[in-house]
Amino acid sequence: MVYSGAPALAGMAALRTGVGLSVVAAPKSVVSSIRAYSPNLIVHPLQGDTISPTDLPRISDLLKLANALVLGPGIGQHSDTKSMMLMLVAKARELQKPVLVDADGLRALVAHQELFKSTVVTPHAGEFKALSDIAPPASWRDRLNICKDFALERSCVLLLKGHDTVITDGSRVKVNRTGNPGMATGGTGDVLSGIIGAFLAQGADSFLAAAAGAYVHGLAGDAVHKRKGFHMVASDLIEALPDILKPYDRYQRSTT
Repeated sequence: MVYSGAPALAGMAALRTGVGLSVVAAPKSVVSSIRAYSPNLIVHPLQGDTISPTDLPRISDLLKLANALVLGPGIGQHSDTKSMMLMLVAKARELQKPVLVDADGLRALVAHQELFKSTVVTPHAGEFKALSDIAPPASWRDRLNICKDFALERSCVLLLKGHDTVITDGSRVKVNRTGNPGMATGGTGDVLSGIIGAFLAQGADSFLAAAAGAYVHGLAGDAVHKRKGFHMVASDLIEALPDILKPYDRYQRSTT
């Protein structure tokens, strides 16, 4: 099954975090739903009801124009889609585009973890176990070495979601402690993917993009909690992003 909400949330989060354009390539079965979510998203319909290798030329053309690729939210686990995930990660590497892999995209790459090289991967505990055969301990302190080893072996940036989120590239480590239990609701991970994807698109180092993304994501959740308590939904976080990011806005006037 392919979902429309996840890519829409990721795309809108990227826009609210500062990208100029947010482009969603999606199967024709969900295009109308994504377009209806917001006219601010540019939605490109693909050929079938799932993403498959026949879509590679179309998505490759889009990727050439993009600054970063967020892969996985809502994409489903069809066998053709899993094959396509491998092709897209390889194509992004060929084009030297930064890639974030999340959700079903992670499960597609379980048997091909060499493709994680130079990517940002953002599993929760269950997905991490599927990737590594290791059930992460509850404490972030007990997770540190496990996370560092995972990232080092695969030459990737790992963001392991949790009450305290661990971010590492195998050498550098940050632990994010913003956020609250109200964020444990469907779609908040897709918002995180969009935020990090926006930082990647703006040229940030992958480790710093992931760490900053986790921090901003948690701050947005905390801001929503002040207003709504634990009764939040993922789109609430997106609407909170401008107030979180506004204090950091900078621009330079042209001298010509």
